[in-house]
Amino acid sequence: MRALEPQLNFIESFHSYVSLFGRSLRASFAYRASTVTSLVTAVFMYAIPMLVWRQVYAQNPNLGISKAKMFPYLLLAGCVNYAMGMSVEFRIGQRIRQGLIATDLLKPVDFQIAQGIQALSDGLFNGALGMVFFFCGYLVLGKDILPASLFSFGLFLVSFLLAFLIQYFVCFVFVQGAFYTYSGYGIFAARGALQQTFSGMIAPLTFYPPFLKAAGEWLPFRHIIYTPVSIYMGWAQGAEALDLILQQLAWMTGLYLLGKFLMIKSLKQLEVQGG
Repeated sequence: MRALEPQLNFIESFHSYVSLFGRSLRASFAYRASTVTSLVTAVFMYAIPMLVWRQVYAQNPNLGISKAKMFPYLLLAGCVNYAMGMSVEFRIGQRIRQGLIATDLLKPVDFQIAQGIQALSDGLFNGALGMVFFFCGYLVLGKDILPASLFSFGLFLVSFLLAFLIQYFVCFVFVQGAFYTYSGYGIFAARGALQQTFSGMIAPLTFYPPFLKAAGEWLPFRHIIYTPVSIYMGWAQGAEALDLILQQLAWMTGLYLLGKFLMIKSLKQLEVQGG
């Protein structure tokens, strides 16, 4: 499909994306009931692994990672996961079902970048709320939740940004399935299950059985949570931390190109439903 108008130049595109970001961010603040519900749900979702691991340590305190490191890890993983929340799959999937995707594709801006801008507004909004969890965790866990060093924190910021982009491009790749099925619920649920299993949200990947750990190393999900949190806590330092960041950069680039390729293939068989 071609745009009705010529593609915008760089300055015009930049202003369009900034405007889109502002509108998306305002929309996030508009749905207060949804925000409160999301916060309450997140509290229960992140509290359950804490309670489980508390019982595990009560029965076996001599695990590979001490309690003083495990619980800060779980809290930080929850904060990062919440900040990574974005509505890419829901938003695109809904517009495919309703046929509104056609109007998006006719706009003289890059569809993948435009969706990424909206995901960025989601992430900024959720990240601000995630700081509430971090502050509560600091009140309970104290200095154990602080970064290992200023250098580790600096590398964490870079890793976190790359993790966010990996998260977006993973979602964008999976959402291509909705162009074929017109109902991506199963595909999106599969992506969520894989990410929850292999991202390190419920436990550090070092605790996984060898075959699951090996599988996780061949998937991008560990670079969404486990990698940035490991760098933050100082588990990965120096050359190892830089190597992980390079792996994130490689995954980000590969997923971006894969999303572009799949989008071209998906649009060739797109049938807009409705009348």
